[in-house]
Amino acid sequence: MLRKDIINKRRHKLLQAFSLNSPVYELFDCIEHVSFFAKDCDGILLAANRYLIELYEFRSEDELIGHTDFDLLPRRLAEKFRQDDLQIMESGKPARKIVELFLNRQGIPSWFLTSKYPIRSTQGKVIGIMGIIQDYDARKDLFAEEPELRTALAHLHDHFREKLSIQTLAKHCQLSLRQFERKFQERFNLTPQQYLIKLRIQEACEQLMLPSQTIGTIALDLGFYDQSSFTVQFKKQMGLTPLQYRKQYR
Repeated sequence: MLRKDIINKRRHKLLQAFSLNSPVYELFDCIEHVSFFAKDCDGILLAANRYLIELYEFRSEDELIGHTDFDLLPRRLAEKFRQDDLQIMESGKPARKIVELFLNRQGIPSWFLTSKYPIRSTQGKVIGIMGIIQDYDARKDLFAEEPELRTALAHLHDHFREKLSIQTLAKHCQLSLRQFERKFQERFNLTPQQYLIKLRIQEACEQLMLPSQTIGTIALDLGFYDQSSFTVQFKKQMGLTPLQYRKQYR
């Protein structure tokens, strides 16, 4: 094996030579349900793999590049993604395995798993951001051999409006609370409680579009203790209060 210093020099030379003329990101096309993107500091898309191109219903990468999230997505999603991008570029630190809303191929908001990394120049300056987006629902197929997780997901989706006890859910899956929480978080990168809250927030987005529903009624209908706790969780997930969301997107 070559000396470490020689290996590092070769690695540095290889990485410096990378360009969009040899798009290694196309390797992501070999993995089902995974999108790759790269943007500059202004949020302009400059690279994308085939899955993302088709998701946005373009025929080629050339047609997609040059757009921003604001051109392609509902404003609430675009603003959330831009805030995340700016934070990552400012801190210079990646954000891994974020479970968040994105549009699926039917144009319906659904949960996806996103990881984002800053892009650095050869001088170390942050010049953009790149990442992958994985269909979260498709990931569930990977756990088909784990009946306790299928049971948990089915129960959560059927009863997310109710005052659910995670301990009771663990017993329902015939696992101890510790076993259940550990297994759930290992597979979904979320605690059962965090997953439950995301289900409720997703439904809240739909209900807030209905003018006949008061925010307090929605909060109680979705299992929150009161309107205040609902507002705190909603803003944490969406970057807006329920009232701001309603005014902007109704």
